Order: sequence, then C-alpha cells, then structure tokens
Amino acid sequence: MGTSFLALARKYRPNKLQDLIGQEVFVSTIKNSIDSDRTSHAYLLSGIRGVGKTTAARILAHLFNGKTETKDNNPIDLYEVDSARYTGVNEMRELLDGIKYRPSSWKYKVYILDEVHMLSNSAVSSLLKNLEEPPEYVKFIFCTTEPRKIPATIISRCQRFDLKRVSFNLLAEHLQNIAKKEGSQLEITAANLIAKAADGSVRDGLSILDKSLSSGEQKITEKYVQDLLGLVDRTKIYSLFKNLMNGKPKESLDIFNELYDSGAEPGTIIQDLLDLVHWLTRVHVTPEVVNEPGTSEIDKNMGEELAKELNMGELSKTWQILLKGYQEVQSHDMPNIIAEMVLVRLVYAADLPTTDEVVKDLLKKNHDMQTHSDRGKVQENNVDDTLKEEYRKTKETPTKNINTDTVMEMKNVENLVKDPEVKPQDNKTKMEKKQESMALSCFKDVADLFLKKKEILLFNHLVSHVRLVNFQKGKIELNPMEDLPKDFSNKISSLLKDWTGDRWILFFSQEKGEMTLEEQSEREKKDTIKQLMQDKRVKEILKVFPAATIEAIKEEGDKFKQSKYEKFFEKFDYDEEQVRKYLDEKIHLMLMNCTKLFNIKPA
Repeated sequence: MGTSFLALARKYRPNKLQDLIGQEVFVSTIKNSIDSDRTSHAYLLSGIRGVGKTTAARILAHLFNGKTETKDNNPIDLYEVDSARYTGVNEMRELLDGIKYRPSSWKYKVYILDEVHMLSNSAVSSLLKNLEEPPEYVKFIFCTTEPRKIPATIISRCQRFDLKRVSFNLLAEHLQNIAKKEGSQLEITAANLIAKAADGSVRDGLSILDKSLSSGEQKITEKYVQDLLGLVDRTKIYSLFKNLMNGKPKESLDIFNELYDSGAEPGTIIQDLLDLVHWLTRVHVTPEVVNEPGTSEIDKNMGEELAKELNMGELSKTWQILLKGYQEVQSHDMPNIIAEMVLVRLVYAADLPTTDEVVKDLLKKNHDMQTHSDRGKVQENNVDDTLKEEYRKTKETPTKNINTDTVMEMKNVENLVKDPEVKPQDNKTKMEKKQESMALSCFKDVADLFLKKKEILLFNHLVSHVRLVNFQKGKIELNPMEDLPKDFSNKISSLLKDWTGDRWILFFSQEKGEMTLEEQSEREKKDTIKQLMQDKRVKEILKVFPAATIEAIKEEGDKFKQSKYEKFFEKFDYDEEQVRKYLDEKIHLMLMNCTKLFNIKPA
C-alpha cells in the first residue's frame, strides 16, 4: 500500500524558526529573546490568513521548552484550541482548570488560542485573571486575523507581532522551489500568477500550486494557470482596453463577448481591466517598474507603450468608471448585461475631455472673451452720445483712474439696449451690487462695508477678533482669535452675497495670519505720531510744553479743500509751500503769546 497523499501546505509547513519566509523581524526578535532568556508570558500573533500564525505559534511553543523544531506528535503540555469552541465562560473555565497543575514533561505549559477574536466577553473576563498573573510555568500564545476585534485588556497584556504578507517575488520563488522538489518545472510567469492570486498568503499559494501539480505535467505554464484560475488572457485584456480608449464600441463588445463565451466571468473581466489601469498608472508615474523581476513580457512591452500614450487624467477617469462598474456588476443578478453597459459607458467617456482639459478650455475662453471685450466697440444705437464718449474715455484710461459710476451707468444703458424688457429699477439694483463687489479689493474693504451697512457686531468681530490669512475675490481665509458665533461664517457669506450679488466663501485656518485690522490701525497711528514728532513745528510746541502728547490725528486731505476753509486755500492758490509758511508764522506767534501769558521761557 502506498503512502497517503499529503497536501503541500501540510507537507512543507515550516518546523523551524528560520524556515518562516518573509518574517525576518519576528524571527530575529524571537531568536534574541530566547537566547537572552527574556521571554514574555503572553504573545499575540496577527496577520492575514495563511501567512503562518499558527505555525509560528507551534514553533514558539517548542522553543520555550528547548526544542529547535516541532514534532509530528502532539506534546501533552501543549494545548492548541479553536477559540470559537470556547466562547462561553464555562468552556473557558474548563480549559483553564488545568493551569494549577505543573507541566508533565516540558518546562512550560503552552496554551495556543487560535482566532482569539471569537471569544465572548464572558470568556475574556474569565481569561483575564490568569493572563495577568499566570504561574511561572504557563505561557499563552494568541493568533488572530482581526486584531481590532480583540479587547484592549488582552492586547495590553501581550507582546504583539504583526506577521507581514509575504512579498510577491519571495512567494513566487518559494513556489518554484517547492515545484522543483515535487519533480515539476513552474514557469516564472506562472509562479507570478499564483503569487498574485495568493495575495501574500503562503497557504493559498501552496493550495493553488497543489491543483496545478495535479495535472501531471512536467512543466506548468502561464496559460495552464490562467485556465485553472479562470483568469482572462492578458493579451485579450490589452486589446479590449485599447479599443475602449479609442472609442470603438463594436470591437470592444465583440472581445468582451468572446471572453464571456470562453468562460470568463464579467466581474473578472472588469477586475482585470482595473488591474491593467493600475499597472499603467504605476508605469506612467514610475517607468522603472517595468524592469522589476517577474514582470511579463506583455506588461513590459504593451504596458510601457500604452502608458506613454495616456495621461493621468485619462487613467484616473477610466479607473473611476471601472471601479463604479465593478461594484454594479458584483451586486446585480445580470452581471454580463451590466458589464456591457459599463464598457459602453467607458467607450463614450473616452471622447469626453479630462478635468484638466476642461479647466484649460474655460481659462482660454475667459481670456478670449476678455480680449474681445477690451477690443470691442460700444454699441452706438439708442445710446446717448455723451455716455458713449464717457465710456470711450474710460476704456482708454488706466484701470486705477476709471470712473466707476460712469462705467456702471454705461453698462446699464447697454443692457437696456440689448433687453428692452429689463426694468430700470431691477437694473439699478444689479448695478449697485456690482459697484459694491468692485469696491471689495481687500479685507479692510469688506469690514468697512459691514460698518456702512450698520452690521456693528459683525464689523467688530472682523476688526478685532480675526486675523487675515488669505484674501481672494470670493474667498476669505481667517484665523479666529477667540470663539466666534457658530453662524459667523454663514452670516458673513450670506450678507456679502446679498450686497454684491457674488458668491463669497469664508473659512477658518490654523495659520497665524496677519495682525487684526484694529492692531494694524494702532500700528499705523503710532507710526504717524512717530513721524509727526520729527516735524519742526511739533518740536517747537514740545519745547514750550514738554509734557504734552499727541492724542489724536485728524486726516483732512483733499476733503479739507472742499470744507468751509476752501476760501482760505484759494487765497494761496492751493500752493502747499505758501500755506505751510503762513502756518509756521501763525504757530510761532501763538507760541510767543503763550510764553507771555504763562510766563514760560522758550527752550
């Protein structure tokens, strides 16, 4: 009688610490702790299925007891249980009753609890006391695929190790070595397909290899593994993708139906397209990935060529459509019909511009419209000659000197000409809003507008309680100095829209920003006073009144000329030097009178 068949996952299960592949950190840490006799009383091993958690736990149990490798027989002092069977408190107490007894043959009693996240709350409670203060001859090893489901009270009492997914290249090489030991040759491309399907799980990879070896073939090819796993021919996927990108619906659907008739699942076809888009994106971003070991010749040649032809906008758009389509295919009872509609959607989306192209087109159109507007002539029909001439002057004048009122009035007249049904009152309202909008060139203008509209509370907040981070037309970024009303930003945005007719967005930032408007005003006042202190007339006054200070500054400017002192300035023909000389004489005379009146000696 021949020996019974043993699955590869069992036959080649590691029995030594150094046989664990892809877990270098875990192996080195455990080896050092064993050598230095610094082992913990409890360990938690987490990772995906088939990565070697239970195998590592068995090896660890033997190492605790001076055994360098595991044996086929089950030691009496090793308790390996499935936590799903011990979810109740009674079952857990039954398991732990033996803790009070010392080990029979080993130095330590070792409890391996697999899938520990399945324990109920009551079972965890009965375990905690023994886990916190176990006898010196007891060790616990917990294994799980769901560490987030484990209570923090257990995790905090364990040394935790997260076993990594085995890398693609390492797993493919491992599979080739095992195939060689079994007397078969596994092509590198076939090994790559198996490693990819295994997704970092050694056990899954060995299971697929087991099925491949069952064919009895001396050489396992890529084509055979594709058929075994129900994968689609990579060349066909490339051909399908090219037709989709070129906007050819008939050719695309013909290839899809050919693949479907050959046994490929619609979801698998969409998934392979997603995988191809991901690969092309990688090649587009980092072209050197085509030279990585295990890359097929198809992906090297066709992938590199396609990646050069497509931009990131097209790849991103295709990814989003396929991803949404894959979800639809997976959740529908007629996946083939849904898949066809997804492909049709993708075909016609190929002719649509990308987001970047849309933005560029809009910017170009806006520029062209601006240029056309600058070069265009004012409509002459039904427009008053005076207004036409004023408008022409404003077009020839630099922007900073444009009479806003005249321009807005002119535009108002133009609108009336174009649309006779527009009511004058409505147009006036739009004009006023436009004027308000044009006047907001900085954050201070915004604050002044709230003062003008008698929104005193909001004005106070804008001036004293926020710092400006960034100001753009339609967007204000602020740093709040203190808690503001919850509806502050909404109120500001809403009122600005009502007053200007434009959409404004106000949001808060963590950046420090500028000084508040109040702080800026105080600084400007101090700077002005500092400058005034250097004026010779002020110096003369301070010589007579050394204790005097400047309390306020009145800014008159051009408005002063239009006041009741207009005649005073006319007297000197608006000559600033004459006015200054006259005032100097008056100030000197005033100082002399003060010295006589108060008996003060000038310095």
